[in-house]
Amino acid sequence: MTTALAHYLDVATRFQAAPEQASAPQWLKRLRADALAHFERQGLPTTRDEAWKYSRLGAIAEGTFIPRTDVSRDTAHLSAVVERLGLPGPRLVFVDGRLAPELSSVAGLPRGLTLKPLRDAVREDGELLESVLGQRALANEHAFTALNAALLEEGVLLRLAPGALSEVPVQVVFLTRGDAPVLSSPRILVVAGESSEATLVETYASAGPAGSAATFTNAVTEVTLGDNASLHHYKLQVEADAALHVGALHARQGRDSRFASHAFAFGGAMARNEVHAAFAGEGGDATLNGLYVGQGAQHLDNRTALDHAVPRCTSRELYKGVLDGHSRGTFHGLIRVRQDAQRTDSRQQNRNLLLSESAQADARPQLEIFADDVKCAHGAAVGRLDAQALFYLRSRGVPQAEAERLLTYAFAREVVEAVPAGPVRANIEALLALKLPGAAQREVTA
Repeated sequence: MTTALAHYLDVATRFQAAPEQASAPQWLKRLRADALAHFERQGLPTTRDEAWKYSRLGAIAEGTFIPRTDVSRDTAHLSAVVERLGLPGPRLVFVDGRLAPELSSVAGLPRGLTLKPLRDAVREDGELLESVLGQRALANEHAFTALNAALLEEGVLLRLAPGALSEVPVQVVFLTRGDAPVLSSPRILVVAGESSEATLVETYASAGPAGSAATFTNAVTEVTLGDNASLHHYKLQVEADAALHVGALHARQGRDSRFASHAFAFGGAMARNEVHAAFAGEGGDATLNGLYVGQGAQHLDNRTALDHAVPRCTSRELYKGVLDGHSRGTFHGLIRVRQDAQRTDSRQQNRNLLLSESAQADARPQLEIFADDVKCAHGAAVGRLDAQALFYLRSRGVPQAEAERLLTYAFAREVVEAVPAGPVRANIEALLALKLPGAAQREVTA
């Protein structure tokens, strides 16, 4: 047994044996114990595992991350951070993996929507949680999902009654202070009834000063969409330079449902984002979009999987990477079309823009097709700024740095503009502006 595996096993074992967990329902204790057993059998993945070939997990394996137990915090400072990052509407805020009630508010939640901490949901909605929790993200298939389930306590339940409609985004915000090597294990559970519709924004950010200690966030989101239900999901990852992040989203779509995932990765020393969508009913539609922007020595890892298991479903996927300095971005996208999934229509694209000689991009689009009446295509590209376009702007008097910035934004714009106009897109544009070339210099001179 490796030292790293022993550490995380000890953390989870101590958590499950803690006196405050004695009152947990039996189904939750079983889920945690089974997940811990799966994690012990699997161990931490390494680059020898094909699914983790391009992931830098050394800092996670070498770290001594533990869950936070104290809840003391500088509320005034954290409130200012939330207001800067947040959007109008109901939200739940967590700090170092612990719920912060003083920063949260569910006021204005539309009729038919329930947004509550997972702790409360375990007590109040136990029958629902027992039937769906851990059914999309399987602990026996993924080591980090197993670790998340073994430590399952904090998180969010978003429940939509049949026919419920929310025009205001619902938010969950996860902040890390960076004053200690904290391990956060949030679990977000979304259950959308028939013909319901909502928008969910997950934001992961740091609230500490520059140069904060490394933290490790291991997040899992499970989505169950009923027939004709619709969910727009946004994930904004803007954690600090030393932060480590592993996140996985698993969605199951009913008949004629619509699911849109928009993932934006701007922060962290190492951040891995996974999105898995499975069609369980005919006529479903899935859109998976992503933008990852790396600087310095950042490593941004993206993995997607679309499972077309039934006929007449449509999927569209576009991931783009902007990589500067010594950063590295990876993309592995799998589209699987099963034998009975006739009339499938699926398209996948990954494009990467390298802004320096030292930046790297790895692209691995993948199709597995077992049906014969389908329309499927995929593609990948890696390149640099268009020299002719850059020359054109320079010849019109645009300074070199600004010309590069304009062309870089034009490259990223396709993913940003896939987000409907409104406060969510405005927030994304503001975060992106801080990552584009020249942003640091302009902040200094502003």
